Amino acid sequence: MTVKQFFKSTAFKCIAVLTGVLLTSGILLAIAFGFLEVTDEERFNRKIGVMYGGETVTSQAQDISDKNVKVKGATIEALWLITNKSDYLVQASSRGNGGDVTCWITINMNGTAVTGIGKVLLYSVDDPAEFKDNIGNDIYEKFHTEYVEGKDFSYGTKGTEDYINTGASYTLSAVCNNVNGAVEFVKAYASGGEIVKDFSKNIDKEKTSWEIDGETVIYDIYTTGEEPGPFHFTIKVDASGTLTEYIILTNGSSTEEESGEDYGSLMSPQAVNLKGKTLVDIESYLDNADGVLITGATRSNQRCYEAAAYALTEYDRIMNPDKGGE
Repeated sequence: MTVKQFFKSTAFKCIAVLTGVLLTSGILLAIAFGFLEVTDEERFNRKIGVMYGGETVTSQAQDISDKNVKVKGATIEALWLITNKSDYLVQASSRGNGGDVTCWITINMNGTAVTGIGKVLLYSVDDPAEFKDNIGNDIYEKFHTEYVEGKDFSYGTKGTEDYINTGASYTLSAVCNNVNGAVEFVKAYASGGEIVKDFSKNIDKEKTSWEIDGETVIYDIYTTGEEPGPFHFTIKVDASGTLTEYIILTNGSSTEEESGEDYGSLMSPQAVNLKGKTLVDIESYLDNADGVLITGATRSNQRCYEAAAYALTEYDRIMNPDKGGE
């Protein structure tokens, strides 16, 4: 067959028609893709829509780079304003048993006032041994139905009125920290204020007392909780904002009756010897826990640092009642 005969053949005509169809289809698909392409922003908003039962919402990321994001034991990682709802969506993270527990929390607003918690979603858990599946949807719903102004959720903390036995206490405690931190952060952010660090969450205020000796405040501090058990400290703070005495009278990580394990031996040597430290020192450890607090007795180490931070932050209020002291 000659070239001329080939171009006149049925085979060539079929190839030409198929090529035309493919080219036309490709052009139409390219045009359609341009119209149907989903942007990263649209994809992200659809993901956020899960928090609203699949409803389409729009979000605006908020700049929190200059804010104190450490609050109520949680770290606020990101914040979005849901523009068509006037809600805030918070991504918060806190330490569970062996890894970080990250949540998405929607905060309902009326102007600058927090009116409730919309939905709490467990976004990610670093450690698969966190038993996250033990926490049912009915518990996550409680954050919405049981929220009242000023409430601190403590579903994962043994010994509290709110405690729920799930077998995943560490994870649930982390979720509660995230929710409590999200609410507190949004309150300050929406009103244009700043977060004032509060280290009193695990302090037993009914038992804790103090007395003034010249320019030194002498504290008798007790902590709350069952895991670890209550700690008891004698702590002294002077006018320079330094811990001049730091003594653990009762170590809450002492031998457990059931397990027989002495978690006190796993505590960080730094946590039990904080004499000479300032608030800047203490906060730097709390904000960068890895390697210092994470020793196998993480919560016990944290209680020690929190007690020290509480004593240091209360000093000025005690010595200057007009600034909020009692």
